[in-house]
Amino acid sequence: MRFPIPFRAVAVAFFSLFLFSFSGTAQNKAPKPAKPLKSLSANDILKKYVRALGDEKAVKAATATSFSGTATSGDATGQFTFDIQAPNRARLEIVFSADRRNFASNGSSAWSATPREGAGTLVDEAARIQKLMAALLADRKFDLKKQAVTARSLPIAAVEGKTCYVVEFLSRQRASARMYFDAASFLPVRLEGGAGEGLRRFEFDEFRPVDGIREPSRLRFQSGLEPPVALAVERVSHAPGFADTHFDVPAATATVDIPALFARIEANQKKLDERVTEYTFMLTESVRKLDGDGRVKDSEIKVYEVYPLTGGTRVRKLVSVNGKPLSPGDAEKETRRVAKFTEENEERQKKKKESKAEDDDNAKRRQPSITEFLRACEFFNPRQETLRGREVIVCDFRPRKNFKPTTDNEKIIGKLAGTVWVDRADEEVSRLEGRFDTDYKVGGGLVASLKRGAAFTYEQTRTAEGVWLPLREDFNAGIKIFLVAGLNVSVENQYSEYKRFTTSVQDEK
Repeated sequence: MRFPIPFRAVAVAFFSLFLFSFSGTAQNKAPKPAKPLKSLSANDILKKYVRALGDEKAVKAATATSFSGTATSGDATGQFTFDIQAPNRARLEIVFSADRRNFASNGSSAWSATPREGAGTLVDEAARIQKLMAALLADRKFDLKKQAVTARSLPIAAVEGKTCYVVEFLSRQRASARMYFDAASFLPVRLEGGAGEGLRRFEFDEFRPVDGIREPSRLRFQSGLEPPVALAVERVSHAPGFADTHFDVPAATATVDIPALFARIEANQKKLDERVTEYTFMLTESVRKLDGDGRVKDSEIKVYEVYPLTGGTRVRKLVSVNGKPLSPGDAEKETRRVAKFTEENEERQKKKKESKAEDDDNAKRRQPSITEFLRACEFFNPRQETLRGREVIVCDFRPRKNFKPTTDNEKIIGKLAGTVWVDRADEEVSRLEGRFDTDYKVGGGLVASLKRGAAFTYEQTRTAEGVWLPLREDFNAGIKIFLVAGLNVSVENQYSEYKRFTTSVQDEK
């Protein structure tokens, strides 16, 4: 039986009205709120990043990567190259006509070069941040243990319109940097460290596969308060590695006879050690205990008056703790302790005179010599720069390959890499930075061990009289003693208020 046309029309109209009403109701219904992002640990975020980066074998094989293309800043257009090599080398060169700028780290030292200031090795926080960022850029697998870096996740943030997971990295030298990962793709959006004039920032966008690895086709770089530079990537290449000198600071001096220079330094140091004993000074000792993420969990600052004694010995008199002077009772106890130490030192000096030859031999065994440094380490890339307004010769050093230590000192020195600054006029070491690239174990690790990445800085200052005296010592390490739980410590010594000091033992008492 067939429906009459008017009925069919009414039925179709009714059915259409029903669908329209249902559809309108669905459209006017409030959308469900998006689910909040799940919190992830830093380790989980980095694992997802490594998987998002591409084929595991391809990433492992590409230990070095080179980006190149067009650089744009305002109305200026130029070229750039950006090279990275695992585990911790990076070099960015930006060229606008005669304006050529470099920012790099070769694993031992960080440096920058500008037309106005020339090439120079960075120091202090600027160097620490640039070294850390180079390691994070170059090590695609994020092997944080080898880099002696800790990581922790921070609250989710928005960057360039993208919701990002944030990971903060902290090196043993107390440098920190943050990396932002797109919550949708887990590819990096930004890497930054420092602030103000010391800012370094990279931004990454439009990733595309190259040799099985997702690489950014657009970058942006900012240094300090300068306007950011847009970097359009036109070529990407993966290779086993660059030449050994590719990441080194451009040398600005003739070839230096390192052994001859260091022999003169050693002779100067002996004379200096004798003159240092003529001075009294203030010592501020800051000790910080760190948690597993490298954050300070306990700290103590002590201030001492330091006086020289017979035989080159020094005595320290505590005057304050955490900014508070000692109580009258504690001050009296400290005075008696210093007097007792002074008397005992006199007795020790008398005995030493009776066995001077044996004492000299013991001293030689205890103190590392320049000769041991030259045997255990390879010094390279000498260059002429300025530090604190004085001309210096700077050299990087690293463990000598296939070196076999014969003394305890050589065992320690043979694990060090770093940089040394030598005052050109006085031929004195004005600054020394070193770090352990491998773990160092005492007694096979049963007594104690220093974890990879333990680092120190030593710097001297020149007085108006021409005498070089300690200015600062900085030591950061992860330490394990007698196989018990490890301890992360940071110790900083600052020296000040030097005064010539001559007196008799009786006056000291």
